Amino acid sequence: MVAECDNEVQGFIAFDNEEIAWLYVNPKMYRKGVGKALLEKALAINNSPFSIEVLEGNSSALNFYKRCGFKEIGMDSGLMPGNGNYTVTVHLLSSAANA
Repeated sequence: MVAECDNEVQGFIAFDNEEIAWLYVNPKMYRKGVGKALLEKALAINNSPFSIEVLEGNSSALNFYKRCGFKEIGMDSGLMPGNGNYTVTVHLLSSAANA
């Protein structure tokens, strides 16, 4: 899904029945409700909990999801999908508390 303002895409979310793969917002639109609106729409469409992985160090994203009711359920480390030259650590979050 995309969020538009004045016929310009300002953000998008990609998800399946289990996971939010991407949620990006134009930095000029931060703190204007775009990300929250996209996330709320995805949660309303999906009938089961979502999981999401947030890169360690991305405190803005981590705090955003926690403000939206996601709970941190752990951490994981491994090779970056699509680029096995880099190891990443992620926060694992779940929307199960929202269900």
